[in-house]
Amino acid sequence: MTEARYRPAKSATARTRYAARKNRWICTHCGIAPSFGASRCEACAKRAYERSEHVRGIPDWDPACAVIDRVTGDTLGTWDRWEDAVLALSFEGLSLDDVELVPERSPLHAMVGWS
Repeated sequence: MTEARYRPAKSATARTRYAARKNRWICTHCGIAPSFGASRCEACAKRAYERSEHVRGIPDWDPACAVIDRVTGDTLGTWDRWEDAVLALSFEGLSLDDVELVPERSPLHAMVGWS
C-alpha cells in the first residue's frame, strides 16, 4: 500500500530519464550505446525482438540429402545428413561418381528470412 504512493514520482523520473537519453541519442534501455535517433540501440532492439512472441517463424531444419543413381535415375534413399548418405554409399559399395547427391532445399530458401 505504501508503494503506490511513490509510483507517480517514480514514473515521472523514468519519463524524464527516457526523454533525456532519447534527446542525446543514447539507448533508452541500456543507457550506454548510441541509438542514432531510435529509442534503443541495435543490440537492445535485437535482444528485445528475439525475446518477443511477435514472429517465431518456421525453424530452419538442415536439408535432407537424396541419393539418385546416375544411370537409372532411381532414388536410392534419403538421409538427414550428407555424411549419412556417404556412409550408406560406402556400405553399398558405390562411389560418388556412380550417384548424384541432391540436397532437398529450395533455391529460394536462402532468400526467405525467418529471423
